[in-house]
Amino acid sequence: MVELYCPGNKRRCMNNGRWYKLEDAENILSRERIYLTREYVNPGMASMFKMLGFDKLWAHSARGDYIFLEDGRKILDMTGGNCVLGLGHNHPRILAARKHMAQENRLEICKSFLSPYVAALAANMANILPGDLQYSFFCNSGAESIEGALKMAEKYQGKKKQGIVYTDHSFHGKTHAAMSISSMDESRNCFHLLDGCFRIPYGDAHALRRIVESRTKEKGESDIGVFVLEAVHGTRLIFPPQGYLKEIRRICDEYNIVLIADEIYTGFGRTGYWFAFESEGIVPDIVCYSKTFGGGKASIAGYTARKEVFIRAYGAPQDSMIHSSTFSGMSEECATAIEALNIIKDNNLVERSADMGEYLGSRLKELGAKYSKKVKEVRGRGLLWGLELYPLGSKARSLVEKVAPEKLPIFSKLTGGVVLAELLHSHDILAYLGFSRRNLVVFSPSLLIEREDLDKALEGLDEVLAKNWFVLVKNFIGNILSR
Repeated sequence: MVELYCPGNKRRCMNNGRWYKLEDAENILSRERIYLTREYVNPGMASMFKMLGFDKLWAHSARGDYIFLEDGRKILDMTGGNCVLGLGHNHPRILAARKHMAQENRLEICKSFLSPYVAALAANMANILPGDLQYSFFCNSGAESIEGALKMAEKYQGKKKQGIVYTDHSFHGKTHAAMSISSMDESRNCFHLLDGCFRIPYGDAHALRRIVESRTKEKGESDIGVFVLEAVHGTRLIFPPQGYLKEIRRICDEYNIVLIADEIYTGFGRTGYWFAFESEGIVPDIVCYSKTFGGGKASIAGYTARKEVFIRAYGAPQDSMIHSSTFSGMSEECATAIEALNIIKDNNLVERSADMGEYLGSRLKELGAKYSKKVKEVRGRGLLWGLELYPLGSKARSLVEKVAPEKLPIFSKLTGGVVLAELLHSHDILAYLGFSRRNLVVFSPSLLIEREDLDKALEGLDEVLAKNWFVLVKNFIGNILSR
């Protein structure tokens, strides 16, 4: 019998007052999922899933590089959970680590005791990272790690060097400070942003020097104290010119600027290095990371600082708790991250990413050349690759303007959406779109993916790109308008 719950002070009993138990949630039907998402989560999200035809799919379980649907279909996951699933879905060693913590009734929150899991994880991070990157803080999300790193840099620099420089095309998160140093205007324009943040072109090291010198005061010191950088722009797959990272490091040293490297997307082997900044052998002052760090199960992120930066900012006993968080350093999350790092190390997944990525990249470039009228550019590194497609053609645009002009704004990524939907519905392959207005179809599978699965994805992509473009777009638009 369904339990009904309707407090007396409610204006009305929504959804007939149904109260859900865990087993109820696991058996929600497609129509009810859409209804509940629309009414209680996000109506725009519900509409977007429905337009892409994803609302009819019920992911029942997942293992390795595959998602298993309730209807029996087996979906090859080439998204890697947008780089969260570097070890694939439900890795057995990750599951065993979490099961061990539960069965042994380990202490969950170590606020009054020193945590062995935090200590061990921090030691491992110091061993992985180059140079004197030594002291770590573990939090819950990538955006939170950016916020914490900015606070540490601000404390280190003092009140006279509070200016923050970031680059165009960047994305560091959607909390207020992280958003203020990101370049995704669609996420920024509705909100108040932090003062003292300055955007410069990515890939132009001299632009950093110019902004620093333009902010130099009479005594010869600039008020720019921090530069936040993605060595690779993971959300848009933009790579710097050779030598850029080294020159940025030199400029930061020259002007006493804290260099923060955002490795949230690209850390832990994604680009064929432990961290993308290692491609030029530099050492940042603070490194932020998340995603693969949690082994696909733990909501954990962190940042690690050089000894000099950390000690000046938080080294004194009275400063040691200036930055903290209720859920920082949760035992099970840290234990999961410890096991994730050991899986990467034991299986040589960083080297494997470089090798498999070379194969994936070469095959994608072949497809790009084969379909050069549809594919604008292929770019990537390690197991992070994307195809940028040419935008909506004049025929398709005219069709949309004629039958549904109010829907035209959502078609800025039309060709990418068409490829995504066709890969999923006709070939059981899941990819995703880059976080920009470009039609960037991204493949970022787990670091454990097998070559035969890469071949399956490439064959499916080949078949999709071979199809008549206008017919695909016409059918896709027709399906959207009929929903």
